[in-house]
Amino acid sequence: METQSEDFSIGCVLSIKTTLGDEFQAQIISYDRHSNLLILHILPKNLTVVSGASSIDLCMCEKFVFFFGNYAVSLTLTWKLQEELKSGAGAKRNIRLLKANYIKEFTFLGQGEDPLDAKRCFLDLNTLQAREESAIRQAETEAERIGVGVTPEAQSLFDALSKTLPVRWDRTTIVVMNEVRVSSPYLPESVSGGTPAANERVRKVLEFEKKRLQSRNVG
Repeated sequence: METQSEDFSIGCVLSIKTTLGDEFQAQIISYDRHSNLLILHILPKNLTVVSGASSIDLCMCEKFVFFFGNYAVSLTLTWKLQEELKSGAGAKRNIRLLKANYIKEFTFLGQGEDPLDAKRCFLDLNTLQAREESAIRQAETEAERIGVGVTPEAQSLFDALSKTLPVRWDRTTIVVMNEVRVSSPYLPESVSGGTPAANERVRKVLEFEKKRLQSRNVG
């Protein structure tokens, strides 16, 4: 469908039909002329659209729904409306990124206010900082699980041991329960340290996982 950039002014509400068969109502959050990409707030079907209404003003976002052509990566978005900030409640909203050339037809329903007006939006910096710190800790934890300079088989054994036992890398050595060490070539006889019971337990798990990996490779 032939469209003009003026058709996609910020805040306007449209009824949209796509070339992929989707039909929905949405408010335009932003439009990038260079990429011809629309950022849309998908409105509830039972929402009454009133021009300039604050009922569709958006505030804090958490997650997104990305839509590019025939491919969609769906996550849930949470925005907080001004009314909900008072009560502490948060309604869930869907956001879609859509190439304008995938619009088959659209109808103008009304004009809302700028959904990203900083004067009406609430940004919870404490929550964002907490999420950032949590993501960094998670990334560091995951990075520590990846052995450096080890074979794929050694990494597979580490991953298998980590399912039932606390493990970490000490360079190329697998340290289990902070006391038992499994050195290259990661055979049962490569196990050392720890109490006899802990040592034997690691040997048995290691032997079982080695056999499992070998049978999987043969299969």
